[in-house]
Amino acid sequence: MSDSIFAIARSGMDVEHQRMEVIAQNLANAGTTQTAAGTPYQPMRLVSGPRVVSNFPAHLQAGNDVSGMDVSPTEGLAGVQTYGVEPMETQPRLVYEPSHPHADGKGFVHYPGLDHAGEMALMVQTQRVYEANVIMFNAARSMYLRALDLGSKG
Repeated sequence: MSDSIFAIARSGMDVEHQRMEVIAQNLANAGTTQTAAGTPYQPMRLVSGPRVVSNFPAHLQAGNDVSGMDVSPTEGLAGVQTYGVEPMETQPRLVYEPSHPHADGKGFVHYPGLDHAGEMALMVQTQRVYEANVIMFNAARSMYLRALDLGSKG
C-alpha cells in the first residue's frame, strides 16, 4: 500500500509536468503564422485520466456497495496517466497586416486561435495540482518515516 501512495503522487506530478510542457508550447507558438506544413500553429491539449485498473467493474461496484465484496474501493488504484495530445478545435485569429510575408490575398495573416488568458489560468491550475501532489508525497513520506521511528523504539 505504501508504494501505491507514492506511485499515485508521482503519476500526478508526471501528468501535470507534461501538461505544463504543452501549455508552454502553446504560448511559445502564439505568434507562429506558419508551421513546416504551411498552416498556422494549432494549439494542443493534453488528454489525461485515471490509469486503467484491471477489474474496473468490480471497483465501481465496490464503491457503491462494499458489503460482501472482496474488492475494496481503493484496491488496485494506480493514479493517472496521459492518453495523448490532441489539437484544440479553434479557428485561426485573423489580423490585417498586408505587409506581412504570410498575408493572404486580402492582407490578413492567420495566427493561432489561442486564448492567452485561458492558457494562463490553466497554467496556474496545473501548478496548483502539481503542488498538491508534492504535498501528498511529502506527507506520506513523513508519516512512513515517523512510523519507522516509532517501530525502532518498540
